Amino acid sequence: MKIGFYGAGRVGCTLGRYLKEHGVHVTGYYNRTAEKALEAARWTDTLCYDSAGSLVNENDAVFLTVSDQAIAPVVRELQMQASLQGKLLCHTSGALSSDVFAGTGAYGYSIHPLYAISNRKTSYQTLDHAWFTVEGAPEHLQDWLMLLSEAGLRCKAISAAEKVRYHASAVMASNLVCGLYAAAAEELVACGFGEQEAEKALAGLFLDNAEGIAKHGPVAQLTGPVERGDAGTVAKHLAVLSGRHKEAYLLLSGLVLRTAEKKNPDRNYEPIRELLK
Repeated sequence: MKIGFYGAGRVGCTLGRYLKEHGVHVTGYYNRTAEKALEAARWTDTLCYDSAGSLVNENDAVFLTVSDQAIAPVVRELQMQASLQGKLLCHTSGALSSDVFAGTGAYGYSIHPLYAISNRKTSYQTLDHAWFTVEGAPEHLQDWLMLLSEAGLRCKAISAAEKVRYHASAVMASNLVCGLYAAAAEELVACGFGEQEAEKALAGLFLDNAEGIAKHGPVAQLTGPVERGDAGTVAKHLAVLSGRHKEAYLLLSGLVLRTAEKKNPDRNYEPIRELLK
């Protein structure tokens, strides 16, 4: 299978470089900014296409590694420049399903890495840490799962109907944690830390906890006053927090309580539950 990329940003460069280094026939890149396509092609030792039409015509499959808002316009552009009949079209959006390719004549797929791709030149080195979710036309679904698996990537088929829920899960585990970390740092600033000092001071605690969750799961990793049933400490926390930070503490402590009950099914958590009401 020959695969080309429309889009030469972080995701396109990362996925293209990784797949090529793991035996997949990646042919090259097209980008509306030609310089970016040329740079991506040189970096991956592939071709730079001069048009979207030639990208489609010379490949069996095309990845649209563009923003969510650009996917539909790019599909229309491809339809104007080439026949999509029988082609395999994929996007890498977490929130959108393969339904965006309906009516094109192509076999449409959503192939999304459950991973934060932050750097177009280095993220490919750790892409095998990610799980990939695949959904789309049944005709070639197993082909994609096999291709990803043989390239050393863990993958899971999901349904288009669950795509938004799946993406919400990813946001909770990634983006929302950034907001929570920022709130924790703000509380340290209120204790007299500098802003950068506060962020660095929390880093060891955060990283060790994240690693523990990844290795052992949230139930085994859970510690702290809610897990211990220490209602007195939780009450003191609630007394000093205010505004959105207090709201977040209450809401998240409620979720932690559910996890604590799984870890310690015989412990009495009623005092904690009453505090959190």
